[in-house]
Amino acid sequence: MKLFLLAITSTLVAQTIDIQSLYQPAPLAGIWKQHLGDDDPRFADPTFDDSGWTHITMPRPSLPGPRGITWYRFRVHLPEPLPAESLSILIGPLFPAYEIFANGRKIGQFGGPLGDQYGQLYARPVAFSIPRETDLLIAIRSEDWNREYGAQSGSAQRSLSWIGTAPSLADKASAWQLQRKEGTEPLRVAAIILFAGSLFFIFLALIRQRDFEYLWIGIFLIGNSLFRFVQLVPEWLGNPDRATAGWYAVAFLLPTTFALLLFCQAIYKLKLDRIIWSAVCVLLIVYASIVPPIGDWFRTHHLSLGIWQTLLANLSELAIYSNFAWRARGQPGKFWPIHLAFGVYIGANLVFYSIQTLTGRGVSGGGDLALWEIGLRSAIVFLLFAMGLYLSQRSAASDQEQGRLQQELTAAAEVQSLMLAAPSAANADTTVDCVYLPASEVGGDFYHVQRYPDGSQVALVGDVSGKGLKAAMLVSVAIGALRREQSSSPGLILKGLNDALAGRGGAGFVTCCCVRYAPGGTVTIASAGHPAPYCSGREIEVAAGLPVGIVAGSTWEETSITLTVGDQLTLVSDGVVEAENSRRELFGFDRTRDISGKSAQQIANAARAWGQNDDITVVTVRRVG
Repeated sequence: MKLFLLAITSTLVAQTIDIQSLYQPAPLAGIWKQHLGDDDPRFADPTFDDSGWTHITMPRPSLPGPRGITWYRFRVHLPEPLPAESLSILIGPLFPAYEIFANGRKIGQFGGPLGDQYGQLYARPVAFSIPRETDLLIAIRSEDWNREYGAQSGSAQRSLSWIGTAPSLADKASAWQLQRKEGTEPLRVAAIILFAGSLFFIFLALIRQRDFEYLWIGIFLIGNSLFRFVQLVPEWLGNPDRATAGWYAVAFLLPTTFALLLFCQAIYKLKLDRIIWSAVCVLLIVYASIVPPIGDWFRTHHLSLGIWQTLLANLSELAIYSNFAWRARGQPGKFWPIHLAFGVYIGANLVFYSIQTLTGRGVSGGGDLALWEIGLRSAIVFLLFAMGLYLSQRSAASDQEQGRLQQELTAAAEVQSLMLAAPSAANADTTVDCVYLPASEVGGDFYHVQRYPDGSQVALVGDVSGKGLKAAMLVSVAIGALRREQSSSPGLILKGLNDALAGRGGAGFVTCCCVRYAPGGTVTIASAGHPAPYCSGREIEVAAGLPVGIVAGSTWEETSITLTVGDQLTLVSDGVVEAENSRRELFGFDRTRDISGKSAQQIANAARAWGQNDDITVVTVRRVG
C-alpha cells in the first residue's frame, strides 16, 4: 500500500534528479516538466501539483516553446553531508530571459524582464546561489521566444545545467566561454580579414577618387564584417539584449544594401528597375523585422518572418545582383571575377540558411560549428580575393590605356612644339625672343611670329580657354588660321582669327595680344581680352576688346607707340601673372612689370620658380638698331 501511494505521489510532482556526489559539478540531465503559459502564481511552490505538465528530456527539449512564458520544474536530491563551500546551480545556455526559484524562493534572473523585448540575444551559463538543503524544487519561469537562436542552439552537452560548489561552477562557466571562443575562432579570423579588406578598399577609394566602386564595395564589406562581430563577439558590444542587437544589426546591414546597389551601378552603368526596387523593399521589411518593436508588431498581427528572415534577405540580394548581371551581359569587360565572387557569397549564404530553415535550426552562437558551417559562413572572404583579381585586370587595362594616351599626348606635344617653333631669323634692327612652358604635356597657350616683305614683323601671344587635348586642338586651328593670314595689321589679324573660330559650337574662345613692329620703331598693338604688353618697365594702355571666337564680325581697335633703340616690348600670357606660391600668393602684375625688361627666358623662369599652375608664354621684341 505504501509503495502504491509513493508511486501516485511521484506523478504529482516534478521528476527528482538524484545527485550522488558534489565533489565535482553534477549535471542536471534527465526528465524536467514543462508548461506553456503563466496562468497560476503557485507554479514555483514545491507543493504545486504539476502532474499534468509535459515531460521533456533535458538538457534540451525536443522543440523550443512558443513566444511567451514557459515554466520548467524539476527536483534535486543532494547527498549528505553537504560540502563546506557555498552551493550554486549553473543554468545552461537555454533561454534568452528567465527567473529561477528554489523551494519557492526567487534566487535570481537573467536577460531582463520576462515577456519584454530585452531578453539576451545570446544565452550563456549563469550561476545562482541555492539554499543548503538536500531536497530542492527548482522552478524556471522563462521567456522562450527566439530560444532557437544564439548559443542555445549548441549541442546537448554544451547546453547542460549543473549543480555543485560555487568555485567549481565558476570554473565550468569559464570553460564554457573559452570553448565558445575557440569554437568560433575561424569565423572571428574571417571577420577580421573581412574588416581589414574593407578598409583597404575604402583607402583605395580615397586615392582613386573617381573610382566609386571601391568605396561601395568597401562599405558593403565593412557592414558585413561588423554584422558578423555582433553575431560572433557579443561581449564586444557588452552582451547586448535583443533590442540593442537588433538596432546594431540594422545599422550595419542597411548600408550594405545601398552599397550593393551603388556598386552594381558603378560597375555596370545601369539604372534600378522594378525588380531591384521590389527586392530592396523585401530587404527593408526583413531589416525592420529584426528590430524588436517592429518585430513584435509583426508577430502580434501574425506576420512574423521567424527563421525565414535570413533566407529572404539572401534571396533578395541574389535578385538584385542577378538582375544587374543579366542586363549587363552584352557589355564589354571582364566581369567574371565579380560574378564568381558574388555567386560564391550569395550561394553559400543560401545553402547555409536553407539548411537552417528546413531543419528548424537557428544561428549558432556557440562553439559547436561543423566544418561545413565554418566554410559557408566564411565564404564572403572570397569576395576580397575576387575583387583583388578584378582590380588586377582593371589595373592592367588601365595601364594599357594610360600608355596609349601617354603616347598620344607625347605625339601631340611634339606636333605642338613644331607648330610653335621660333622664327628662323629676325629683322636687322630687332631681336625676337620666345619661351613657352606648358603646364602639362600639351597646353592651351601659343605664340606666332611672322616677317613680311616690307620689313615689318608681327608677334602674337594667345591663350585658349580650357585645358588638355581640347585646348590643344583649338591651338592648332588658331595657328593654322594665323599662317594663312595675309594682312600684317594687328586688328585685321584678330578679325581673321575670329572669323576662323567663331561659330564652332562651344569649341572655346581665345585671348590674344598682337603687335606689329615697322621699320623705324613704330609699333601697332591690338588686344583681344589679353593682358596688356609692357615696354620699358611700364604697362602699355591698349583698347580693350572681346576675346576672339565669341561674336562673329567683331573688330578690334589698334594702339600705336614708338620704340627707341634699346626699348623692349614684352608680351606674356596669364600663366605669368597667375603663378602662385605655397602661401597662395600670386606673382601678380607688379612683379611682372618689374621684371618685364629682362629676357623672355628669365621672365618665364621667375614665374615658374614662384609656382607654375598654368601654361607660361613670354615673347619679347627688342629694338637694337
